[in-house]
Amino acid sequence: MPEELELKGFSVTLLTRKIKEMFDDNLFLKSVLVEGEISNFKLNSSGHMYFTLKDENAQIPAVMFRSASQSLTFMPKDGDKVYVKGSVEVYEQGGKYQLYCYSMKEKGIGDLYQKYEALKKKLDSLGFFKKETKKPLPRFPKNIALLTSKTGAVIEDLKSIILKRSRFSDLTLYPTKVQGDDAKYSIIDNIKKANENPDIDVIILARGGGSIEDLWPFNEEEVAIAIHNSLKPIISAVGHETDFTISDFTADLRAATPSDAALIVVRDSVDLKNELDSFTLRLNKSFYNELKNLTQKLEHLSGSQVLKNPLKILNDKKQSLDNLKDRLDLLSPKAKLSKEKESLDKIKIKLDSLYREIINRSKHNHILLNEKLGLLNPLSILDKGYSITYHNDKSIKSSKDIEINDIIKTRLKDGIIISKVESKE
Repeated sequence: MPEELELKGFSVTLLTRKIKEMFDDNLFLKSVLVEGEISNFKLNSSGHMYFTLKDENAQIPAVMFRSASQSLTFMPKDGDKVYVKGSVEVYEQGGKYQLYCYSMKEKGIGDLYQKYEALKKKLDSLGFFKKETKKPLPRFPKNIALLTSKTGAVIEDLKSIILKRSRFSDLTLYPTKVQGDDAKYSIIDNIKKANENPDIDVIILARGGGSIEDLWPFNEEEVAIAIHNSLKPIISAVGHETDFTISDFTADLRAATPSDAALIVVRDSVDLKNELDSFTLRLNKSFYNELKNLTQKLEHLSGSQVLKNPLKILNDKKQSLDNLKDRLDLLSPKAKLSKEKESLDKIKIKLDSLYREIINRSKHNHILLNEKLGLLNPLSILDKGYSITYHNDKSIKSSKDIEINDIIKTRLKDGIIISKVESKE
């Protein structure tokens, strides 16, 4: 009985991890605003909140960790209708997806959240968030545009980190209003100015954390359009790690915080030096290996006949050329015709000789045949004195062939005698 093929499938852990990676790669699920009713609410002694968010047709498990729940201004309970902002992720150990909540508002104060979600869906449908449209960041930017407030912790952190990590990058500050009704115009105007500056390689749009109202200029459609249309790559670093704005989705790269943006935009000089040292070692090793190979080839060539006796090589080539010329002469049409003519002449001589031989042989055979015919001719015996007698044109071989009074003819050498039979003996 043939052996059964061994089946090998995914482990549960690997399959769950693959599903989790699919959720993690979906930018849309990183920041969602969900409206629903709380049920099965449980406050753990650790301060973490576990509950189910449901509506008429579906439900999703949710968790709000202590770090986020401390900012709540009310204590949730079963039956509360709320707006929850968070990310949808896979909980591997439980093998289920759940909503990780960053913030929660009681229903009735969620107008900005609804506006945020509506704009997010609109821009997503227009392709503003597609990875294919994202511009790559320069590896070694020479000039970095900083679009943020000219005072405060954000600008100081950006300058401190970037200048410490890189000695080769210049910073150009575009003082930008990052809060208030007219902040969006300041953001749009400075994005335009940074694009018009040919020295700028990359733009960082940054501000610190705050409420949804504080961060709202970065959720304006006009700002999203300006970011999307920018010819220079833009890093969005707005708010804290749990804050997601429309600018984050539209920008070429989202940094969790302004400090993270500084770490992303330039590489550490120490790391670059180590990488350069490693590259130098590899280059030197490659150079010496190549030098060694070339030296060996040179030594090999130095001992070759080409360098020792170049005239011999030349003479050998001359002889080869002569041999080739002889071969070409033999293959030329003139040589071929001459050779064919010589062959035809030989064939003609053979044919002439054969023809004469056949004629002579035929003449000799003709003479022999004539002699044989002469010997076999019955008339030839008449020359010896014999005669032949006929009766009715038939030769008489016996006396019984004739009767008395028959007229017979006798042929002699020089004529015929006609006789009448008188008697027979």
